[in-house]
Amino acid sequence: MGADSYLGIIEGFYGQRYSAQERSYLFNFCAQHGYRFYIYAPKEDAQLRDKWQEPISADYRHSLSTMAQAAHAQGLDFGVALSPMNLTANFQKQRATLEQQVKELCACSQCEIFCLLFDDMVKDSEDVGKAQNEIIKTVEALLPAHVQHFIICPSYYCDDPILERLFGSCPDTYFSDLTAGLPERVEIFWTGDKVLSEDITPEYIDQVTKRLGRKPFIWDNYPVNDGKKSCDFLFLGKFKGRTNLQGHVTGHAVNPMVQPLLSTLAEVTLPLIYAGASPEDINAAHLNQARKLFGPATALIIKYDNFNLLTKVGLSKLSAQDKARFLEFCAMDDRPALQELADFIHGSKRFDQSIVAGQRHID
Repeated sequence: MGADSYLGIIEGFYGQRYSAQERSYLFNFCAQHGYRFYIYAPKEDAQLRDKWQEPISADYRHSLSTMAQAAHAQGLDFGVALSPMNLTANFQKQRATLEQQVKELCACSQCEIFCLLFDDMVKDSEDVGKAQNEIIKTVEALLPAHVQHFIICPSYYCDDPILERLFGSCPDTYFSDLTAGLPERVEIFWTGDKVLSEDITPEYIDQVTKRLGRKPFIWDNYPVNDGKKSCDFLFLGKFKGRTNLQGHVTGHAVNPMVQPLLSTLAEVTLPLIYAGASPEDINAAHLNQARKLFGPATALIIKYDNFNLLTKVGLSKLSAQDKARFLEFCAMDDRPALQELADFIHGSKRFDQSIVAGQRHID
């Protein structure tokens, strides 16, 4: 793999956060398969999102520090992401609070990556780009030396019209306002042409680079399944396309499914694409990971018809007979990934649509 391929996982979905044990598995997986960082950014963590202004407790600092140490023990860079909800309209009133929170999060995590996220926030003015620009510059000036990557996510982070339908039309000067005078070290997340992009090409990324005035850092929403429709599926297939991106992007973060172990079936393939591996080698790695996850049930689960039921048909359309068959497969061994699959079939999804709808806050 080329030296400029900076790949990692971003725990950035709507839904139940991973457990320490699940992250430990992923840290080890990353270290073994060409990933170099892990960013903690779950929408469920109110301390980083809806209640970001509240004092950070000693227990929270300890938890984040322990998480970072576990990632560092596997040789991974660790990142933390702050989503300061409702800040742009009240920045001057909340400036001191923001500065204190940034300092504390960086200190307790000793993170190499700090992210400032403005995604999924309703536009509060036509000057939102200018307000975010000032916030970004303020945070950048605070970051300690151990933060090697400062990545922001704009409110409009792709060309998908759904963003404007949900959060308001993008101001004509948004990107010029956002990027005016930004230090070169500020990196910008981009998901592709869509929120859920089927492919991401160098030609498209070069267009985005001109718009942002810098190469983007890919936030890849495959294989995440945290939407009202996508939560019905398990995206277990290999990454598609995304070839020849090396040198066109500053990094590539994968947003996984709410099922952490099952996500690795897709995740195992992206580093191989960056490395220029052959389709045969990518297929072999995908199959090998399936064997690790499913053991004796592998051949049955990845059988074409069964695989498509999970990845294309969806849980709500499975017959009672289909569900019973999958549960029989899951009972063949006590592997954790099979338990994840069984939980999915039972309908105990880790995703909660009410988080997206803003109907509740999670402590």
